Amino acid sequence: MTLFDTWKCHICGEERPDDKISVLSKPLIINGQVVLCGQQNIRYCNDRPACIEGAKEFSFFKGGEENGVREG
Repeated sequence: MTLFDTWKCHICGEERPDDKISVLSKPLIINGQVVLCGQQNIRYCNDRPACIEGAKEFSFFKGGEENGVREG
C-alpha cells in the first residue's frame, strides 16, 4: 500500500480506495466574490449518490467563514 491508495471523502468523511474517489473542482468564492487563481477541489465517493449530490453543494467557505474544513 502506498501513500495515495486511499482518500478521505469531504462529504461523508469516510476513507475510501483511490478508484472510489473523484474530485470536483469549483471556483473559490468568498463573500460572493470569485477569488482569482483559486479553486476548491472537493473529494467525493463516486459510487454513492449522496456524496455525488453533496459535492455539488459543498464549499469549504460560506460567507467568508470556514465551513467544516476536514483534514486529509
